[in-house]
Amino acid sequence: MATFRFRAAAALERRREDETQALADLARVQARFHEASTSVEAEVARRARAEADAAVVQRRGCDAETLLWHRNWILRLASAVERLRQERDACAADVERARAAWMEARRRRLALERMKERAWRRFQLAEQRQTAKELDELARLRFVASDQWRHDP
Repeated sequence: MATFRFRAAAALERRREDETQALADLARVQARFHEASTSVEAEVARRARAEADAAVVQRRGCDAETLLWHRNWILRLASAVERLRQERDACAADVERARAAWMEARRRRLALERMKERAWRRFQLAEQRQTAKELDELARLRFVASDQWRHDP
């Protein structure tokens, strides 16, 4: 009996590797996005604490220099929050691109795997047909041989 051989096995293996790499890239980019989101949340919390501190100092009464220092500090923190949000948004776009690349790699792998499955089913069907032909031939030979023995005196 013949052995099954999928001609595009090397291409299928390459597509599996491509999908694995795309999935690793997606995981790396998602981790970066998570870090960026965490940084934004931490900086927003820092700014909120700075605003609360400035409000406390202002209620107690302070000189203009202290009030100006707090406002500048809050402005720097607001600028940092905006910069971190932009970085987070860029990371989100990277995540979407990486997800699309992974989905495309997965789609390509699955297409080749479906081709392999169809080739395997065709191979099995051909094997079954060949086995049936051999059994039919064997049965015919037995029938012809037994028929000859009956007619020979």
